[in-house]
Amino acid sequence: MKKVFAIIAVVFIVSIPMIEWLLTNPSNSLELMQTLRNAENPESLFMDENNFDADSVEYIQEEFSPNMVKQFTILEFDEKSFLIQTTPGTTKWEIINIEELPKEIREYFLSQK
Repeated sequence: MKKVFAIIAVVFIVSIPMIEWLLTNPSNSLELMQTLRNAENPESLFMDENNFDADSVEYIQEEFSPNMVKQFTILEFDEKSFLIQTTPGTTKWEIINIEELPKEIREYFLSQK
């Protein structure tokens, strides 16, 4: 019986960080915007602090409206890149628009890896 309680305790302790990660990380564009708006330390949200732009984050925090949120995916396929606009903040994405990217923009995004 002690082994069962020990196993349950270990599983519970190991699962706490995963549950915390699931609850705190944004899963779509609207949640990302809300996270940026409410962040006390927005620099910590960036993987590379060199990409942090204080003016852009300040604009998002003070003036940005949820109605302005757009969600895009860039898909690279067969030496072409496509910009796919999907519905933001929904559990099932619906495609709004698909456009092939010009070569210059495609090369810009490929250089960002």
